[in-house]
Amino acid sequence: MTSQTQNRKRTFLLSGIANYGAIIVSVIVGVISVPIGLHYFGPVLYGIWFVISSILAYLRISDFGVSLSTLTLMAQTPESSHHRIILRRSIGMLLGISIVFIGLVLVAVQLFPGWVGILGKVPPNLQGEAATAALAIGILVLLRLPTTVFSAAFSGLQQVYWNRIYGALSSITALGALLTTVLIGGNLVTLAIFTGLGGLLVGIASGVHLFLAHPQVRPRFTERVTGAPTASFLFTSGIRFLALQIAVLIILNTDNIIISHYLGPGEVTPYAITFKLFQMGLMMVTATIIALWPMYGQALERSDWEWIQRTYNRSMFSQIIPGGLIWIGGIIFSQAIITLWAGPTAYGGLLVAFALGGHVYISSFGGSNVSLVNGLNPTNIVVIFGLTEAAVNLGISLALVEPLGIGGVALGTFVASLMVNTWFHPLYIRYRTSKRVNLEVKPVLMHLKVVILCVALALIVVLYLPRGWIQFISGITVIALYLALSWRVMPNDLQNLTRDILIKLHARVRTKIESST
Repeated sequence: MTSQTQNRKRTFLLSGIANYGAIIVSVIVGVISVPIGLHYFGPVLYGIWFVISSILAYLRISDFGVSLSTLTLMAQTPESSHHRIILRRSIGMLLGISIVFIGLVLVAVQLFPGWVGILGKVPPNLQGEAATAALAIGILVLLRLPTTVFSAAFSGLQQVYWNRIYGALSSITALGALLTTVLIGGNLVTLAIFTGLGGLLVGIASGVHLFLAHPQVRPRFTERVTGAPTASFLFTSGIRFLALQIAVLIILNTDNIIISHYLGPGEVTPYAITFKLFQMGLMMVTATIIALWPMYGQALERSDWEWIQRTYNRSMFSQIIPGGLIWIGGIIFSQAIITLWAGPTAYGGLLVAFALGGHVYISSFGGSNVSLVNGLNPTNIVVIFGLTEAAVNLGISLALVEPLGIGGVALGTFVASLMVNTWFHPLYIRYRTSKRVNLEVKPVLMHLKVVILCVALALIVVLYLPRGWIQFISGITVIALYLALSWRVMPNDLQNLTRDILIKLHARVRTKIESST
């Protein structure tokens, strides 16, 4: 085994462990925070908090994609001198953007006193609290903006695990902010200030850590390096990532805003909690492919097409199997899980569960594609199709929100991803790599047939079988059938790899047990 292969495996292993660790932390935080927040604030105020969080996501992309551009450029550039220039220019750009946007926000608040209307149908007695909370956390998020480049730099240096660790710390500070608010009897404003300050401190800590651990990337303000990415190139590359981020935000965060405007913030809560359950499952599925993004960029620099082709197809199939499992299991068991977790009023309904489960499955397929596309550094055509998906999602959601309620909004998310993400990215990858990297279509289509069959069975179980043990046992049977059929259609090389991993894992566990006894 070459040292290059060993380094790749070590990087992937460490990143995978950190990704799953961060996701487990996020899941635990979600499991704890949702019932506490819902019980303390009630469905209306908690729904307003979800809407504020959705709008904040748009503020976070005011970096114009500079952080993600920094990640990709650092991964593709081996020279430390170039890293220093990239970081220096990125920090300077983000600092300037932060100052400008804080000024714009303060001016807008003064010029438009009724701006709280962007949060939806907020009851008059809650508008002052909601407006103050949104303004406080918005300014704190903008203050944190320059620190986002530090976590991106860790990923660009092939240390994705530090990026994920600081993401987990952000989740923990958010939980701490909620618990502190509850303990002192605070309101939404208290929660907003504590949450924003916690995130800002985590961002500063990541910067201190980066420069202590990697002194070679500390910016030197008088340094000039020939061939380093210019500020204009960094900004141009960032704009593409910005457009893609906007598309993702419309897909993932606009739903709450639409529901609040048309149905009121009280209806946001069951949708957001059901969405959160499926999103936690998707995070578990896509944890490993996050680590592949900078690795693809590095392999591209070496023109290692064989490794990219093999990794791309293996990651693809390893993603869609758990993605399908979440879709099928979510249809059957999401109501019981959410009822046990946050109460019966927190469940969004079968149509929401079906649509969001379908979105998870398509996203598990698309995740492997997007990871490779980002490693290749996306071009304008990717941006166009990303925005097309967002526009379709928005249009369908607006058309269906009144006749179908929150289920119509969920359908918009599912149908838009189905229309775009099932075909565009594989074709783009084939074109961008001059046919060196191709999706193995046959096993993916065979697995799709398995998923459609088992989703139909899952709907029959929920709609026509009595609740209780009969539905539970039938649901487990459908999942067992799905896993067995998925194994049958899995490519042989991935089957062999899976067997090897399981055999080695079993041997290690057995050795540890024998040594301890």
